[in-house]
Amino acid sequence: GGTASGKTSALNALSLFIPPSHKIVSIEDTREVNLPHKNWIAGTTREGFSMTEGEKSGKDIDMFDLLRAALRQRPRVIIVGEVRGREAYSLFQAMATGHTSYATIHAGNIHTLIQRLENPPISLPRALLTSLDIIVFINAIPVGGKLIRRITNVTEIIKMDPDTKQLIFMQPFRWISKVDDRFEFTGNSKILTNIRLVNDWDEKRLKKEMENRMKVLQWMIDNKVRSYKEVGAIIAEYYKDPESVLKDPGAALKRIHEDEKREEYERIKKIEMIEENKKTEERGILKLLSLRRGK
Repeated sequence: GGTASGKTSALNALSLFIPPSHKIVSIEDTREVNLPHKNWIAGTTREGFSMTEGEKSGKDIDMFDLLRAALRQRPRVIIVGEVRGREAYSLFQAMATGHTSYATIHAGNIHTLIQRLENPPISLPRALLTSLDIIVFINAIPVGGKLIRRITNVTEIIKMDPDTKQLIFMQPFRWISKVDDRFEFTGNSKILTNIRLVNDWDEKRLKKEMENRMKVLQWMIDNKVRSYKEVGAIIAEYYKDPESVLKDPGAALKRIHEDEKREEYERIKKIEMIEENKKTEERGILKLLSLRRGK
């Protein structure tokens, strides 16, 4: 999407669906990604610091450096705040070798995206672009005298034609109306087909699984559950026990709040114990010093 179209907000929202047990490494210039996952390592770029005026000591740490370091940490998921330079090659190589990756980039449509990726400063070979599974396009659209942010289409890369070298893609989802604000599913999706085949589901089971997830999401919308921690916790709970969450999402949210209270209580008690141990040590030291003075 373009500037201020909501790319980072969408990235944050989509990242909440990453399974809670997965190890995640995020790479950004400025910290904007917020995740509830416990196994999440956040990396940010920095400039080399200056020891004396006019002289720089220490190496700049850029996105490329962070991405190389991230790959050595064996993450299940890599999140790149914005792709715009040489780090793109390493990211696409990681995608080609099986690393689930999320990233944003400035591009208004599929053709602009391909041009950006293939030309300097990114300069990716076209064959690597087939590592992309899903491209989500976001736009700020004027409706009723104000701008609204919407995902206007979801594009899937199918393959590269071996003769023409052209990328073949499809759009399974698209936003089609400014009036009733709805999305259309074309009925064709390579990703959904792959999910169905991997799980050995028929079309009916796939549809049911999607409807179940839509039901939970709609409940969160209706009940104004918008905190990223609460949304992430309900999704994590769904991964563990989908039937329980489907039966009563409210009970799942209540359990989450109770767990948070218990964790906060345990954290406070731990701090109090540490403080008490410090005081005990201090009293012991003072007593030892007084005994030595007495001798």
